[in-house]
Amino acid sequence: MKHVVNIAENREPDTDPRSLRARVENRDKPVLRDTYYLIDRLNGPSQRLTCGHTTIYPTGTTTGHSHDDMEEIYYVISGEGIMVVGDDEYPIKQGDALYVPPGQFHTTRQTGILPLTVLWMTCKVD
Repeated sequence: MKHVVNIAENREPDTDPRSLRARVENRDKPVLRDTYYLIDRLNGPSQRLTCGHTTIYPTGTTTGHSHDDMEEIYYVISGEGIMVVGDDEYPIKQGDALYVPPGQFHTTRQTGILPLTVLWMTCKVD
């Protein structure tokens, strides 16, 4: 008998008090992420580009911000969430790419049951 199940489709997470969700449920700030700089224009060979990798954990967000002198792209490696750019919200999932113009406020919220991992790159504009 064949039985196929996909964790990202119609699966409820564990509600055990030892789970990550239970431990962070009543935190005072929604930010729950790790960011790693891969290429940093301030400490590397590039004069305009910075590239990084961010993982947003279940129920978490990134710190919302804007860059007046930089444009940015995001590529979703895994997971799903909501990307907020200015007044607009976009559902995002693995394989999506998103452009953020200079000066636009943006933040990302994780909405699935698996961590949301994105690769991002900023480019300084004149």
